[in-house]
Amino acid sequence: MEKIYNHKNFDSAFEVDNYPWGFRLKTKVRYWIETTNRGDRFVKCTLNPKTNKWCKEKKSTYKAVMVMTKEVKDQKTFISYISISRGWSNAVDVAKFEHQVNKDLLSKEQLKEICACKAINETNSKVKVKFVNSTGWSKEQQVANDKEQAEINTKLAKYTNYVYGQCLVKNNLN
Repeated sequence: MEKIYNHKNFDSAFEVDNYPWGFRLKTKVRYWIETTNRGDRFVKCTLNPKTNKWCKEKKSTYKAVMVMTKEVKDQKTFISYISISRGWSNAVDVAKFEHQVNKDLLSKEQLKEICACKAINETNSKVKVKFVNSTGWSKEQQVANDKEQAEINTKLAKYTNYVYGQCLVKNNLN
């Protein structure tokens, strides 16, 4: 599987010929990874062989970081992607992703997202969950619990921002 970088919009898209259109026709298709402030998403656009006009783009859901992949099987080209997600990709997944891609070819935004994933995973590794039955609590007990949870959330946010900042400095991304 080959990794494909620097296809960021329609004009710089990776183009594949001989893409099936229905049962008999063949056309072209373009693929790229769109990066926004919400993350990356995989985009595909086909050329209508009947009108010779490009169809509306089909966009995937956002992930923190995506890299396009190309695989050739039986003389057919298959384009896909590998990705990580904030809060959903564990530390092993992030490390595996980093090992698979060429970080020198990632954008600054993508590298920052990798740092964010690492910071979230580091913070989550310190979190302990406790289940309590709060159905019989008085109003005062609920208020005290809400105050305690707000303090915990503040500490978690500070720690996550600290780890994120350390990663940015370490990778010269600030």
